[in-house]
Amino acid sequence: MIRMSKGNKYDYDLQNDSIFFYGEYKNYKSSIDLDGIIIDFNEENYLMSIEILDASERFGVSRYSLRDIKIFNATIKITKDNIQLTMAIEIAKRNGSVARSLEALTINSMNIPPSTQEIAISC
Repeated sequence: MIRMSKGNKYDYDLQNDSIFFYGEYKNYKSSIDLDGIIIDFNEENYLMSIEILDASERFGVSRYSLRDIKIFNATIKITKDNIQLTMAIEIAKRNGSVARSLEALTINSMNIPPSTQEIAISC
């Protein structure tokens, strides 16, 4: 099963270098921390939001660049054993854009049912 969620916004905290991508608003259930990438799930075990700590370092861009994100896409693949998160951003630059990606993997210790979920944000 693939579940698509169209995100509606993101917030970037320049001082703390953390970025928060909002997906669907539902009742919060739990979070998983993938070494500084926090995924929030709702009561139906669907992706609600993603927070990335030390975001500029992880994506290899300046802090100021993260204020100009044009596109964010994330896919989370949940199996019985693992949770894999793949993210891609496109950042506006002077004469074009810059694309960056990031991946994270952890054990499915919370026994979240297998699924593939996506979130997309256009700014």
